[in-house]
Amino acid sequence: MEKNKWADLNIKEKTAIITAIAAFVVGWGLTISGFIVPPMGEVADSVLWILGQALIYSASVFGITSYFTTEQKKLRKEIRDYLDETIVEKNIHQ
Repeated sequence: MEKNKWADLNIKEKTAIITAIAAFVVGWGLTISGFIVPPMGEVADSVLWILGQALIYSASVFGITSYFTTEQKKLRKEIRDYLDETIVEKNIHQ
């Protein structure tokens, strides 16, 4: 069963996606607000550090999810191909 819709995801997957989006938005929001507060145009190191952490977290959530989905599809295809091949060979030898 392929999970393409939000309703098909379990609570763990939904939580990961929501927190990754929230971290991304908050990280960029803090960075943009760093330009607005005095001193104008200067962003503190701590704000940039938070942005970096938010981007790393978001990328890891979406990247790992994408990687495992792709690998799972490959594995299923290999198993299906193997089973099809095995069934064909058994039918030939009978």
